[in-house]
Amino acid sequence: MENVTENVIYLFVSTMKQSLGLFLDPGHFFSIFPLFVAFLIAYFVVKYRLKKNNRPQTSIGLLKILFPAKIFLHKSALNDYAILMINGAVLTLLTLGGWWSIDLINNFMGQAMANISATDIGLENNIFSTVIYTLYLVLIWDFSATFAHYLKHKVPFIWEFHKLHHSAEVMTPITALRRHPVDALFGDFITILFLGIGFGIWNKFVDPNGSFIVFFGGLSGIYLWRLLGYNLRHTHIWISYGPFWERIFISPAQHQVHHSKDVKHYDKNFGHIFSFWDYLFGTLHFAYNEKRVTYGIEDEKMEDFKTLPDLYLKPFAKIWQKSANLVKSNPQRKL
Repeated sequence: MENVTENVIYLFVSTMKQSLGLFLDPGHFFSIFPLFVAFLIAYFVVKYRLKKNNRPQTSIGLLKILFPAKIFLHKSALNDYAILMINGAVLTLLTLGGWWSIDLINNFMGQAMANISATDIGLENNIFSTVIYTLYLVLIWDFSATFAHYLKHKVPFIWEFHKLHHSAEVMTPITALRRHPVDALFGDFITILFLGIGFGIWNKFVDPNGSFIVFFGGLSGIYLWRLLGYNLRHTHIWISYGPFWERIFISPAQHQVHHSKDVKHYDKNFGHIFSFWDYLFGTLHFAYNEKRVTYGIEDEKMEDFKTLPDLYLKPFAKIWQKSANLVKSNPQRKL
């Protein structure tokens, strides 16, 4: 009985760390400092726009624009808050083993390439090589996250789970964490795989003792990007980077276009940091000449995501139904 109680307490504490602890984790994009920076950016952007249009607002008026009750208390947003807590428990249980890690892939790469005759290029370990290594890892992470996002839309099985994220009718920064556990684990699986391979290649062919810049336990480049307004991607604040910079970086508005329920915006702007991956995939869509968009998926499919049980269970039901229909249409085919 004592062991059961201890396990329950451990799960509860782990859940709190996994969910509410994000606010206090300095390395997480959803911690207090990045949220505050996003607030400052939104505050001054909105203030400038209102002044430019001769519609100045008091500070209270600005806060009402930034935090409208109709969005933050919308049923879709309330589901986001619940998902944050539930996923804290679910993902804690699913990742207790820690079986899949960058070190695991890195070690496997080392063993796989052990018989390859190669010497590192002798890159001197200095600030230049450190910056290069950091940029190399940031590019690998960003490509892998973009590629995983692409697969989430293009592979029907994975799309059923990722659809939960796109079913949001309104968006707040917490919507970034509106993910089905299967969706979250799939994304982590892909990025860990690519980063592990990247580390292995660098260690084998460049410098086994290379160092990279870390901020709060994560890659500095990713942290800086997420610090500079990343939390505005899932909001009602429309910020485009214009025709030049949107060819290099994904703007908050471009990601909001990605969440649009307009058919012409489907499967556009998969990127996280850099937009040139989308250019290579043929999925880049500029937001600088777009108007505000309506978030969500097709109206007839929105009914599948109204309640919390549906949010978690409907993807499994849909996959089962599609599998059954596939077998019926082709009895000779085995799943």
